Amino acid sequence: MCKRIGITGGIGAGKSVVSRLLRLKGYKVYDCDSEAKRIMETDPDLRKALIKLLGENAYSGACLNRKYIADIIFTDSHIREKINGLVHAAVREDFLRYARNAEIPVFVETAILATGGFLPLVDAIWLVEAPENVRIERVRKRNGLPGKEILERMQTQQKEFDNLPMEKTEVIVNDGESSIWNRVNNLLMAEDENEDI
Repeated sequence: MCKRIGITGGIGAGKSVVSRLLRLKGYKVYDCDSEAKRIMETDPDLRKALIKLLGENAYSGACLNRKYIADIIFTDSHIREKINGLVHAAVREDFLRYARNAEIPVFVETAILATGGFLPLVDAIWLVEAPENVRIERVRKRNGLPGKEILERMQTQQKEFDNLPMEKTEVIVNDGESSIWNRVNNLLMAEDENEDI
């Protein structure tokens, strides 16, 4: 079985940049955010479970009724936890199928490596970090959110990264000054050397 590596980091840190570099080099990267959206619309078992939990209005025809679900999630933390449990389990199963026949390391990108239940599924973790001011500016340019809201999101996410197992975590600094390309290449070379041992 090939090595599975988690790519994680907070909003604006640059997880997606690392994933793009890996794809350019021919590696498979499973993006949990986009795959979760796909699975919620295409997995019949998950669809049934969500309708049972949320009612028929959870879907509009074949499509997920995102506004309806967002309104419920925003107001009911108990339901939000149940939805997350269902979706995270389906995404983990899908990732394992995705990674099953890979012959080179396969990567999974998610901001919620621990909360999403992926820690037991990965052999190594690449944590992407950047200074707070750099992250705020990136998100402000990308999403137009006010600095205060971005900072609140960053602070909420931080506990997700504070308790990662450091013995299997490598840090990638994406501050706009260090060469992220060189760091990714060095980590890949280290992975190759480990495979040869």
